[in-house]
Amino acid sequence: MDTLTANLETLSLSEEQTDSIENIFNKNRSLDANALKDALDIVGFKLPLWRVRILIEDIDKKKSFNLEKGRLTKEEFIQLCMDLRAQDVANSFKQTISKRGNLETLGGMSEASSSGTTHSVRHEEQVAFSDWINTHLSCDSDLKSLLPIDLEGKTLYDKVKDGILLCKIINHSCPDTIDERAINKKNLTLYTKHENLTLALNSAQAIGCNIINIDAHDLSKGRPHLVLGLLWQIIRIGLFNQITIEHCPGLVNLLNDNEEMGDLLKLSPEEILIRWVNYQLEKANVDRRISNFTNDIKDSEVYTHLLHQIAPPEKNVNKDALRERDMLERAEIMLKQADKLGCRSFLTPQNVVDGVYKLNVAFVANLFNNYPGLDTPENIEPLETIEETREEKTYRNWMNSMGVDPYVNWLYSDLADGKIIFQ
Repeated sequence: MDTLTANLETLSLSEEQTDSIENIFNKNRSLDANALKDALDIVGFKLPLWRVRILIEDIDKKKSFNLEKGRLTKEEFIQLCMDLRAQDVANSFKQTISKRGNLETLGGMSEASSSGTTHSVRHEEQVAFSDWINTHLSCDSDLKSLLPIDLEGKTLYDKVKDGILLCKIINHSCPDTIDERAINKKNLTLYTKHENLTLALNSAQAIGCNIINIDAHDLSKGRPHLVLGLLWQIIRIGLFNQITIEHCPGLVNLLNDNEEMGDLLKLSPEEILIRWVNYQLEKANVDRRISNFTNDIKDSEVYTHLLHQIAPPEKNVNKDALRERDMLERAEIMLKQADKLGCRSFLTPQNVVDGVYKLNVAFVANLFNNYPGLDTPENIEPLETIEETREEKTYRNWMNSMGVDPYVNWLYSDLADGKIIFQ
């Protein structure tokens, strides 16, 4: 086997293709533009002649002055084919990602990055957050001109550009964070809108949001991936604020054998919610348990049992969903039961079946906040010994705003291993 044939094997060509390429190089020691086009056609790269000339020019730029220009040797041809194939794989990957359901890809934020950088935006998050805003803030007189947002959430990014809506969302998640008198609401100019956005960002940072790489200019442009990322952080903080011993002393029921209160404080809100769901399933004499908010909830069975267990009798929540075989239909029936509790926010049947993590976490947190279903034990440690002080909360939020990983939920236990301090 000669060198050319051995090298061509790296391209995984058919025997016929290999013979054709060998014939071309038997006639020509190097290839000009026309011959190169023919060779590339055989390999499978159907390129116009003008593009082939550009490829040759690019390769010529890398050659030393004493090498022949305008022509490619067999080694250069093989390397070119490998490079083109690598580009094809990369482009195919980008197209596959772009075509994923409910996932929109956007160019980079600057002209320099827009061609090579993409940011993903999940359509279902856009819809869910818009619905949450409509549900919780529609009665605010200051937002009459901004709400409601359309059902698809397409106007969400325009609605946040003046900063008023963001300030209102922050105050809903963490009441009294922003003094309403500091928000510019009338006769808005470019300057006063920028003031509102800066106020919103500073306030978001104060409650523990990571705003690194986000500024008022980005929000005024309505950058979708940044807007959704910031909104999720704010909504998440608001939903998790009540998952504390201070707001719900009944959380002590979630302690396992041989665990103390300090062990509960070491858990993240998501971990506490998983324990809560499993606790309610055990109370309902159901064998199922979950360990995540993705695969374990896709069939809606856990949600159906959970809703039936925590619902007051007068709400008439039933388990009819368990009779339905189709998962989408079952999820819809289950969500109708959640609607009886006023807790259908965040999820659609497709979100349940797809196991969308953020939206399922938000759904369960909303259920917990409204119907915890936890009895307060008689003998409980005094709350002042475990309640977070204002100073502790300030330090914790400051650390989180710096983007530390993992997220600091409890100041002392989460800093014990030193990883956060090093960061």
